[in-house]
Amino acid sequence: MSTRILAALLFSPLLFSCGGDDPLMPPAVPGNLVAEAGPNSKQITLNWNAVSNATSYTIFWNTVPTQAKFKDAEQKDQRIDGVSNPFTHDNLTIGQDYYYRVAAFNQAGSRGISEQASATTP
Repeated sequence: MSTRILAALLFSPLLFSCGGDDPLMPPAVPGNLVAEAGPNSKQITLNWNAVSNATSYTIFWNTVPTQAKFKDAEQKDQRIDGVSNPFTHDNLTIGQDYYYRVAAFNQAGSRGISEQASATTP
């Protein structure tokens, strides 16, 4: 086998990846989740650091604080799938505390769930 063919095989992006943006790897956990009560007293807007190889995000929310692990959050918290950043959660109860976490997904799955952020509807 020639050196050129061997080099092409070894460094082919299909066989070798050294970046965090590999679509065959689950995306990183989103960071810096912020929850802010919006101008409408029945909504909260969420923002987080985008993850470059994520194709969708899922919001996990509750009205009580939770530090559940990813698998537990899927069972204990409400979830909203297929959201984009930023996301506005509306039709909420006035004067209620809301607690949020976010996970990034692609075809390979997810690496986990973010730290919690909270806001109270005025």
